[in-house]
Amino acid sequence: MDTETVLGLAFTLPLLGLLVMIGMPKEWQNVQGWLIVSYLGIPGLLVVIALLVNVPVLLFGLLFLLGLAAAGK
Repeated sequence: MDTETVLGLAFTLPLLGLLVMIGMPKEWQNVQGWLIVSYLGIPGLLVVIALLVNVPVLLFGLLFLLGLAAAGK
């Protein structure tokens, strides 16, 4: 990935997060709602990147990290 792509992702991902939060009910438009959206969105983004790059090792690594996170709860 070149610098323009990284900067573009760094700029557009928070904007997409804001668009998601606009569509959320009023009760969810707080810090807790933002953290829940981020908690679900970050692994989803990693899955999309792994599918676009076509590297199944990333998917296995993501599943491993999700398993560790679930075991920690």
